[in-house]
Amino acid sequence: MHPAYALGPRIRRYRPSIHLSHAAPLLGCGPSVGLICLACGLLTSDVEFAGFGVLLMLVFPPIMAAVATFHWSAYLDLYENGLVVGRSVIGKVRPMWYSEIDPSTIRVFTKIDDVRGPHRSQILANWHFTGGADLAVTFLGPHLATELGPQARRPQPGKGIVLFGSRDAVEIAEQIRAGLERGGCPPRLARWSQRFGVERVEGPHYRAVKQIPGMEPRWKPPYDA
Repeated sequence: MHPAYALGPRIRRYRPSIHLSHAAPLLGCGPSVGLICLACGLLTSDVEFAGFGVLLMLVFPPIMAAVATFHWSAYLDLYENGLVVGRSVIGKVRPMWYSEIDPSTIRVFTKIDDVRGPHRSQILANWHFTGGADLAVTFLGPHLATELGPQARRPQPGKGIVLFGSRDAVEIAEQIRAGLERGGCPPRLARWSQRFGVERVEGPHYRAVKQIPGMEPRWKPPYDA
């Protein structure tokens, strides 16, 4: 039985927003370069160069399509008693109780794509947004390597962070706060982070990362949360 079945009925599934500024170059760069190489090879009677162009046109599209499918297959499912974030293709599926989420870390950010850089490998684990993403909901849950159980796990800074890019980020954040209340979290704590509204990550990636609560391994919750 899938662990998510313990979370009750599913309320809604969210998918990451796809941005043409990222999708068009990703899917079109290989065929475009291949077509240019083929044309140049034919004009210069260079059979090998023309053949290289044909190879690019045949090989690149399926590779880029596989990469795009991986990124676009991310989802966030809201259930009655918890949520699941993961990908339909590959990658670890992360179910968690609402009681395992730190309420002070539920935030909505714009310019979320700025957090990428040397941290790009994180996209394989717990960052679920496509290139060029703007709006995203972020929150801190339990360590991604742990399994869902009957007892609530502690939120784990760094390894427990979730970034999910979606135009519905504000709605998702409110749904998670409502879920925390259903799980027994006092409304004052569940909705504490509403005061921040929609924030914007600023500066280069190393500064942008530090602005997201729970992203840094040594992060601690605010005292008044």
